[in-house]
Amino acid sequence: MQSEHKAVGADDFAKNYLTETLPLFQEYAKIEFQTAMNAMVQAYHRGNTVFICGNGGSAGTAGHMVNDLAKGSVVEGKKRLRVLGLADNMSLLTAYANDCGYETIFVEQMKSLWKKGDVLIAITCSGNSPNVVKAAEYAKANGGEVIGLIGFSGGKVKEFCQHPIHFKSFNYGAVEDAQLMFSHLSSQYLHKYIKEFGPEFQPGV
Repeated sequence: MQSEHKAVGADDFAKNYLTETLPLFQEYAKIEFQTAMNAMVQAYHRGNTVFICGNGGSAGTAGHMVNDLAKGSVVEGKKRLRVLGLADNMSLLTAYANDCGYETIFVEQMKSLWKKGDVLIAITCSGNSPNVVKAAEYAKANGGEVIGLIGFSGGKVKEFCQHPIHFKSFNYGAVEDAQLMFSHLSSQYLHKYIKEFGPEFQPGV
């Protein structure tokens, strides 16, 4: 027997959501995306690492981005991009959260792994997540480049970003949709770049 319940107004809801979300994608046509790609290309050639962090849905986006950048940018026979997700090791995250405070879970990992010239991609809707702020502050203070994928009013993270890509919306879903696009844009762009300009792969180099 068919239910008589219907998703009343779903079409109008979707139209309104798209009206709010689609303009955010235009942030990628601005100079900040170009400079962010320049930072990643330079890190690639130097053999530096791209670190990615975020909380909640942003942690999911960070994990997706690690996959896309680490695998999606690969061109067989060419040097590979080094990528590491700071939200992926649950044992380490919970150890630092329990022993040192949740605000330290990313920066404590960076203290062990970070090198001058590395890049941090900081993903946060509010821009005020204390652990992301600490990570961005550490990266900038220690010779790194910070790409911020931020929403709302930009928050504290924006102060530490050389490359802030700011989606000016207070709708979590719309901001997260726009943030995820960075994963696909950057990985596909870097795949194209590496195919054309990447040096030959040399194990251990």
